[in-house]
Amino acid sequence: MRAPGSLDNRPMGLGTRRVKRSRLLHRGLWLGLAVALPLTGAAAESPVMNVTGMTFVGTRGSDSDLVLHSERARFYPDTSMAYLEGVRAVADDADKQRSFTMTCERAEFNVETNDFFAEGDVKGVTSDGQRYSAPWVRYDHERALLYTDAPVLMVEERGTFRGDGFRYQVRERTFQLLGNVTVVQEP
Repeated sequence: MRAPGSLDNRPMGLGTRRVKRSRLLHRGLWLGLAVALPLTGAAAESPVMNVTGMTFVGTRGSDSDLVLHSERARFYPDTSMAYLEGVRAVADDADKQRSFTMTCERAEFNVETNDFFAEGDVKGVTSDGQRYSAPWVRYDHERALLYTDAPVLMVEERGTFRGDGFRYQVRERTFQLLGNVTVVQEP
């Protein structure tokens, strides 16, 4: 896993913006975990919580719309960043319909914005049944956009396709393969 603040040298594709939100979830997560786990770290100004079996819940108002489960996590309260291993993500829309699910080896999750970067054997399924796999995927929560600019394999009812990336507009439920799209022929 990368150290805090290492997102700067990652494929971004789209800019990120911090969203002002209630810090209630952040504080609740911090307080709930601090009771059970001691803080560790090199300096008191940079505490870290190492957790096994962590679940992060991202909310929009009173609706739960993003849940990340991880086998292991390191959470840095000072930066609101969590570094997760063995990750499963589930996103729901406002009508509580499944928007997408995804698994990956590692993820970096911003607790303040609900943005995340997933990497390592990323596999997922959209609400309309498109199955995709890619080396990395990023989720921009404010734009409700799941995307990658890495090679992707997408399987749906019509067939199997390869492309140079994809954009999945979560609210509109539209999936678009990008660049050099080819049909994978079945033998």
